Amino acid sequence: MSGLHKSLTLCIKAAGDPTADQLAAIRPYMLADLPPEQLYVRTFALAHNAIDRDDEAFDDSLLADFARTLPGKGLFIKHPSGWDGDSGPGEGRFFHAELQTMSHAEARTLLRQPDLTWPPGVTTATILMASAYMVRTEGNKDLLLKADAGIVSDVSIGFTAKRGDYFRDEAGREMQARRLTSPGEALEGSLVWLGAQPGARAIKGASRTEETDMPTQQELDAANTRAADFENKFKAAEPSHSVVTKAREALGDNAHLIDKPGDLAALVDAGKAHRDSLIDTIVKGERAAGLCGDDEESVAAAKAIYAGQPLASLQKRADAVQASAAKGGRIAPNDPPAPERTTDEGTKGAPPVFAAAFTA
Repeated sequence: MSGLHKSLTLCIKAAGDPTADQLAAIRPYMLADLPPEQLYVRTFALAHNAIDRDDEAFDDSLLADFARTLPGKGLFIKHPSGWDGDSGPGEGRFFHAELQTMSHAEARTLLRQPDLTWPPGVTTATILMASAYMVRTEGNKDLLLKADAGIVSDVSIGFTAKRGDYFRDEAGREMQARRLTSPGEALEGSLVWLGAQPGARAIKGASRTEETDMPTQQELDAANTRAADFENKFKAAEPSHSVVTKAREALGDNAHLIDKPGDLAALVDAGKAHRDSLIDTIVKGERAAGLCGDDEESVAAAKAIYAGQPLASLQKRADAVQASAAKGGRIAPNDPPAPERTTDEGTKGAPPVFAAAFTA
């Protein structure tokens, strides 16, 4: 998957001028030593892990890839890869990116999206915060003024990623939303009118100080490590997830029992007890009809024959045995047949004693 882009709706007011630490992070990208007052800095909530307008959600490991690969990429007016894209140079450049985690409620407030939802099992909101700088010129004076006024604020990320599976709800049903996973790369960020990701835009915040600066590279590395650990744990859990998914599908309307293992175990035990009861009824009837010996070995062999039979077949034969017993008779030739046996010579057929009973 390549050349994709998604948008949020939010902007961090970074007070325009860069701090000393921001300026140090910006200088490696500049070819001339411009004074700080000529630079304009803004921080964006560029992406998050909630379900977006395309019914897709970024995996945390993919957001970590974006945080790692975005610095140095361009900030454009339009997506370069869009049908009407901006093929010229960027309007700015991203110089820092980090992941921030918070509660769903905090994220909804920050992004100003009260209806924002997350995939099943995602209990923490993860937001990609990215800082970009622009140069103050006569040509972009109106643009920067509109950005300060909150008019030019919606942003969108261009990226590559891998499409993952569709999410499943608590009952195991497949949802319309699907996961976008790593490996991936952030290609650029663009100013747009409205994007796929609700809430991605510049964020209004307090003036920045040395104490409230963006985290250091060490902190970003730690965030990447946490994301990698999350991805490893997720991959380790995939086999168990597959087993649970298949179990939900097999249970059908009773899939909710997966979440109640005690009830499910009780029902399994009851099912086994019912099957054993049917087999006991059948073998008891065969013993009464003289089709099976009364010794322990004969009874065990007879039960083993029926152990692998479908429950419906066992029920039908047990009903026939009980009906015959109620009439005081033996198993009739037209009653449901017993499973085929295999003789010592390897041919299928009933042992002589069973054959005699059915033909008598």
